[in-house]
Amino acid sequence: MNNSITRFAPSPSGLLHVGNVRTALLNFLVSKRSNGKFILRIDDTDQDRSKNKYIDSIKENLNWLGLKYDECYQQSNRIKLYDEAFDILKAKGLIYPCFETPDELDKKRKRLITRRMPPVYDRAALKLEQDEIKSLLDSGKKPYWRFKLSSKKVKFKDLIRGDINVDLAAQSDPVIKREDGNYLYNLPSVVDDIDMKITHIIRGEDHITNSGIQIEIFNALDANIPIFGHNSLLVSENGEPFSKRNAAASIEQLKEKGIDPNAVNSLNASIGSSVDIEAYESLDLLADKFEISSLSKSPARYSNNQLDKLNSQLISNYDFDQISQLIKDKNNVFDEEFWDCIKQNITTLSEVSDWIRILNEPIKGDFNIEENFLIVAQDLLPNEPWDSKTWDEWISKLKEKTQNKGKELFMPIRLALTGKKNGPELNKLILLMGYNKVMERLKRK
Repeated sequence: MNNSITRFAPSPSGLLHVGNVRTALLNFLVSKRSNGKFILRIDDTDQDRSKNKYIDSIKENLNWLGLKYDECYQQSNRIKLYDEAFDILKAKGLIYPCFETPDELDKKRKRLITRRMPPVYDRAALKLEQDEIKSLLDSGKKPYWRFKLSSKKVKFKDLIRGDINVDLAAQSDPVIKREDGNYLYNLPSVVDDIDMKITHIIRGEDHITNSGIQIEIFNALDANIPIFGHNSLLVSENGEPFSKRNAAASIEQLKEKGIDPNAVNSLNASIGSSVDIEAYESLDLLADKFEISSLSKSPARYSNNQLDKLNSQLISNYDFDQISQLIKDKNNVFDEEFWDCIKQNITTLSEVSDWIRILNEPIKGDFNIEENFLIVAQDLLPNEPWDSKTWDEWISKLKEKTQNKGKELFMPIRLALTGKKNGPELNKLILLMGYNKVMERLKRK
């Protein structure tokens, strides 16, 4: 696959989520591995559902993920091309007008289902004589238009799934244009793929039937057929598909949470594949390792826990300059020593602010810490100056005096100092806090 040209074609009707950016990533990696081109194509032919705010969000989120596109198009600006292709197909007798109302079509569909027959359009409109069509048009009736399928089996070799057969006899002739004149998905997609010289189309398995239909349209327009790859759909930990209406799965939410974009990319390229899930610090490293043939036919199960682990690995490798550029709410606590202390215990960037607050503000809450233990800890706390040996000296004396061991020894101190059961190494933490603050916390002030 040399100089591959791929595209990501989202509709701007909602927020991008981890499922559809996975499609963007796979297309990006295929093009990057082959020194090719990655195109963003906004599918906004449905003007009622398309919103400019979502177009802006799509671009911002792709840039945040590092998925830099070489060219960008909006289908709403390319209607003339679709009209030309429509006229060609119409002249070939491959597009025909239909006049049924949505209610009539629904009744036909229900009757077929009741008879346990596939709900395939009966091509009643093809039986209309020219004078009947003229009469309908003269009466003010506006047609919608269908593409006439061959009813054959379309065969193609899929990059991920191998040999695929789509039986077009089991499919309704697809609606190409609505009665209001707006184009539906199939024709604009094919026309753009031809015009943009797309070589590889990587998309979800839910598009397999569309691919069979579109291959017929490619052939009808005497165009080369791209290579297809249909990846398994991404599902949540509960096995449910992702949705644009699920804000919790949106890229915006992950950004707000403080997730590194490379964690999202690393997970998306690995799940549902035969390769190990690991954190890649850049898209260049990821592209070097990526093989589309490693993707499985089985559903790819997205895991927040796996994402957090990858994110933690990546963040723990940030140097102080990197983290400084990302943290907005800094104060006198935030320095290189502070970052060195907490970085191995950070899952998301938002937790950095949490630790700044923990070190600056009083700890609230009742943690059922034995008061006598804290009194002994206060009495045995060494005077400053402190160094790397201070913790060991203090905890050794505290252990001898109280006879506490393990969690019984460490947990009361951690809770008193931080209000948390987990966190940075206490030997480093007390050096950050200093004698006065540690004593305040032990006194529960």
